[in-house]
Amino acid sequence: MLQLQILIMTTWMRASEPARRRADERDRGEITSTTALIVLLVVAAIAAGGVIAAKIASNANAVPSP
Repeated sequence: MLQLQILIMTTWMRASEPARRRADERDRGEITSTTALIVLLVVAAIAAGGVIAAKIASNANAVPSP
């Protein structure tokens, strides 16, 4: 029985080692191109929102008071 358990554990370790190695290679903490693109789009959206808010404020200030 013990030999069977050792054989199962050995087979499991051999089969799962490549998957663990691939997972370690994939997760290096690097910024992916998708993440960088999302950050750039968020910054551009914030800048556009600031420009729009500034135009609205300047138009509101230009309206003569009654």
